Amino acid sequence: MGLPKKLKNFALFGDGESWIGEIPSVTLPTITKKMEEYRAGGMHGSVDIELGHDKLELGIKAGGLKTQLIAMLGAQTVGANVWRFAGAYQDDATGLVSAVEVIARGRLSEWNPNDAEAGENNEHEFKASLSYYKVTVDGAELIEIDVPGMVFKVGGSDIYSAIRFAIGLGASF
Repeated sequence: MGLPKKLKNFALFGDGESWIGEIPSVTLPTITKKMEEYRAGGMHGSVDIELGHDKLELGIKAGGLKTQLIAMLGAQTVGANVWRFAGAYQDDATGLVSAVEVIARGRLSEWNPNDAEAGENNEHEFKASLSYYKVTVDGAELIEIDVPGMVFKVGGSDIYSAIRFAIGLGASF
């Protein structure tokens, strides 16, 4: 019998500081390949041509006022801030736990303090525009995207190395 691995718990760290107990949820980036439909003479149908990927965004929901996150709105460079997500995913069929680590670099682009109501839970929502994103599962690299460095790795295979080499951005790996 197979069951999916479910997130049992996680921790979030911002610029090296532990935010354990302060962050109820994190929205990890959706990776969407930018595709354009193409059809030319001699083709009996269309194909999608890959043109990179859409912008990467990280969502963070804070349990209340989180001044360190608000201060990140002052970041001046595309990779100014670093977030580390450490998640424990457990397979309920076997009991085995997988360690998932996400490293993201970028800068805050949005702060939504939501409704302020006395005696109610007031969660603050943040959005970060990312320039770097890496997912590792049990020590194995799953995906790595470095937008300014033009790196797109899947399972350790550097998909863009030949393109970087062709345009003079370094040796092919």
